Amino acid sequence: MAPLLEVRDLDFSYGPLQVLFGVNLEVARGEVLALLGTNGAGKSTLLRAISGLGRVDRGSIVFDSDDITHADPGERVRRGVIQMPGGKAVFPDLTVEENLRAAAYTFIWDRPKVAERIKRALEVFPVLGLRMDQAAVTLSGGEQQMLGLASTLLLDPTILLIDELSLGLAPIVVEELLDVVARLRSTGVTIVIVEQSVNVALSVADRAVFMEKGEVRFEGAAAELVERDDLVRAVFLGGEVG
Repeated sequence: MAPLLEVRDLDFSYGPLQVLFGVNLEVARGEVLALLGTNGAGKSTLLRAISGLGRVDRGSIVFDSDDITHADPGERVRRGVIQMPGGKAVFPDLTVEENLRAAAYTFIWDRPKVAERIKRALEVFPVLGLRMDQAAVTLSGGEQQMLGLASTLLLDPTILLIDELSLGLAPIVVEELLDVVARLRSTGVTIVIVEQSVNVALSVADRAVFMEKGEVRFEGAAAELVERDDLVRAVFLGGEVG
């Protein structure tokens, strides 16, 4: 089968600063791919390029056999390319319910569909059902991440791009979120996860890609990356921003 996502020879710049250099990446349908790397390696930038949040300089992005290199972000969302940004992926001044409704912007006129999708999201994160009238800013860090992830589920992702899922969260909360990732995987959702913790990423990933200075240096089974002390040490010493 053809990969669900193919990135070919991708260059990307912020103004005069080039960040990605000839990046090649394939993601198989239904797999979980961990995207790791040193500080400033370009991991988050690669997710932005796939999501259409920036114009690429060169190369191509093919999703489900269609070239989406120049498709706008809204078109990619409608095709099922959904990103959960790093940090607190919520509107802090809106309530939990308002955040969820805002996430359903592509079909907000379809009230039964909105209600059904919100119901499904709350079945995954029942704690949010108890917080519907609370402002998102009043939630704990873990609950805010749950709300951010629940918001992406409303868009029924085919591929879910997750940036820094566990950043700043207690281990027990991270375990809860990883359980959700595992459940999504079991339903056939393809997932690419940028993660600050090698152990967290590799606990759920089938394969790993290691980036450094805007280039892919390793691609293979997650278990193989663990054996590469030079790369794993670079992640721990270099941090996970970029």
